[in-house]
Amino acid sequence: DEDLRARRPGGGPPAPAGAAERQAAMRAAAQDLRALCEAAVSGAAVTALGGDFLTQSLPQPAGARVLGCILLLADTEDSARFWWQYASGAGDPIASYCLYLHHLALGENRQASWWHRQTAPAAEAALPTALRVLRAMRPGGPGPGPGRAAVDAVLEYVPAAVNYVDDDLELPLPAPDFSERIRALTATARRRT
Repeated sequence: DEDLRARRPGGGPPAPAGAAERQAAMRAAAQDLRALCEAAVSGAAVTALGGDFLTQSLPQPAGARVLGCILLLADTEDSARFWWQYASGAGDPIASYCLYLHHLALGENRQASWWHRQTAPAAEAALPTALRVLRAMRPGGPGPGPGRAAVDAVLEYVPAAVNYVDDDLELPLPAPDFSERIRALTATARRRT
């Protein structure tokens, strides 16, 4: 297995081992993760959330990945990581890739390496290219860009839509009508832009 201590996000060649280069690689991973999450919240992933988003109070794996992305964008990283782990454990390779980028952004290279190995080869091949395209569409970094209105609409809704069950673990659970509301919010925001 490849050691990812110096691996660049997006599947590029190994990065130099200096402190400045490691910080730059961590920032790039954080930007890639944010771009991936914004795409998930503003794109087809949200539209695809169906009535079966929740089953017995828990999201389906693809829904859990999107919920994790929403929670990351709402600055609740621990909750995002929980749902990505749930989705990855159920076989969602994009959730594994989110965890890979998340740990790279934190400088947790061993954990990043482990999650990278969980990412399916097809997802690993396609995601770095998609992330480069998404980042290129937003040359100024985070901020206004394609889908930003949809992301903002979702982030405004999230505090009212996600409740936390606290039995020894803060478990963020969405409201029963979460997927319908998210689809409606993103559709309305896309029509306005």
